[in-house]
Amino acid sequence: MKKYISYLLLCFSMILCWQCEDFIDVRPENSPTYTNYFRTQQDAEALLTGLQTRVKAMAAEGYWLDSWGILADKDPYGSIPNQLNPMYAKRPWDKCYQVIYQADLILDNAHRFEISEKEIRPYVLQANFAKSLAYFYLVRNFGEVPITQGSTKFSKLPQSPIGAVLDEAEKYGLRALDLPVYEEMVEQSAPAARMKQYGSKGAAVALMAHICAWRASVEGKSEYWEKAEEYCRMIIDGEAGNYRLADTPEEVCTNVMRRDSDESIWEIYFNSFDNSLRKIQLVGFPLDASNWALPGNNSKPYISKATVRRMYPEGDLRRDAYFWATDADKVYLNHSAEGAVASMVPGDSVIKVIDNSAIEQAYLWKFRYPYYKKYDYDPQPSFQGIDQNQVVWRLADIYLLRAECRARQGKSNAAEDLNKIRGRAYGDLNRNALTAQYAFPCADDVKNGLAGNIALAIYREREKELLSENHRWYDIVRNGWCHLRGEDPYDYIREEISEAYAKLTDQDIYDGALYFMLGGMCFSDNDLIRQNVYWNRVTQ
Repeated sequence: MKKYISYLLLCFSMILCWQCEDFIDVRPENSPTYTNYFRTQQDAEALLTGLQTRVKAMAAEGYWLDSWGILADKDPYGSIPNQLNPMYAKRPWDKCYQVIYQADLILDNAHRFEISEKEIRPYVLQANFAKSLAYFYLVRNFGEVPITQGSTKFSKLPQSPIGAVLDEAEKYGLRALDLPVYEEMVEQSAPAARMKQYGSKGAAVALMAHICAWRASVEGKSEYWEKAEEYCRMIIDGEAGNYRLADTPEEVCTNVMRRDSDESIWEIYFNSFDNSLRKIQLVGFPLDASNWALPGNNSKPYISKATVRRMYPEGDLRRDAYFWATDADKVYLNHSAEGAVASMVPGDSVIKVIDNSAIEQAYLWKFRYPYYKKYDYDPQPSFQGIDQNQVVWRLADIYLLRAECRARQGKSNAAEDLNKIRGRAYGDLNRNALTAQYAFPCADDVKNGLAGNIALAIYREREKELLSENHRWYDIVRNGWCHLRGEDPYDYIREEISEAYAKLTDQDIYDGALYFMLGGMCFSDNDLIRQNVYWNRVTQ
């Protein structure tokens, strides 16, 4: 019976969350009866399961961020939308508010459970982490948004200023810092082993590092650079869990990018049985060897081989780890029991020989674990997506974020963390033998005009290291605001995105051009919501 009640509770809470796209009107008719189910640890576990479902849906929707700020040279069939076109720029915010509502169900009713404070505390801490995360997602993507009043107060709410929303994200993020480290969660977990999708101390510290860096750059609160640096230090020095850089770029691809590695801090769980398998914008051939994806037929945006060679010079092991067959003259489709398989060497039964030297496209190889499905109508298995988790934050990101924080404060040690990540890329993780080849400012920095701007060099390193991991857009925005205030000579926003952004005025950016246009769902039953100034102007 208890399991049945817990199941009903989970279903009911998820139904309420779905209704939260009109969150101001959620009024459960039987809420007095509903509160009777806040009793046992099983009830709390059901609520937490519902929360994790909502967090996953919120984070998984980030697939379109591969388009916003995507690094691509060609877009054969226009699959990258023009973000400044109202047809493509509209986004709903319902999934973030579903997370907030589900978190509030736990926070508002924690006192009702007939279990000890110690037993309910882990669920409260998870709710704090999720609520902080949701407000951070909201403020980065939409700017001014409503701040809700808990799971029992439902009224029309206007948007709050960006600073107030970030205050909210920071408040709950600070509370989440009391989460245990990931290793303790695994040892103590019950009833099911925890995954890295759950909040941990490391995940909370990483979240706070990014919140503080955002506040320092977008709000111009320079004191937050030091706070962000300190949160990064906590992770790097092992005060928030046992995290370790993988030894090589190849291990990043085969281990870190898959799931549950020592370098990964927080990730969203996917597997081949998931109904929403990961779709990564630049992934195609050779993982997908179907006819439409073959070189020359590809309809996806891509990076050119010339760009790969420029980004990853001789000696940078990420060139061959992140991209497949960049320098091969020929590639082959070989027959196998599973269908056509791409290879750089001919097999026993070659289906097709491709003149790779004539192909401009580079083949992204950073994600190695495709998932295929066999349909009766097709003799060849069909590519479905990537059977890998979405790694949101990993240790390499934190090293480079700390380097950025130090650079923005004018500290002389900003290059140390930059060189740490470059060291791994050049096969010298401990910086013993190859320092002169890659250490900032090396010959390649001078050639690319980076020697005089370490902040730009750090941005370029993040662009290379975190390629296709949904960081580039936010890195551009964060550094772009520093340029707007005269703190950096490089114009990230107008130089790094698209021609449409090159035409923006400073006032356009101040008016909200870097935020999504509110979709119709955001205005549902709430006449207090307003489109931001930029989008209101361009749609008149």
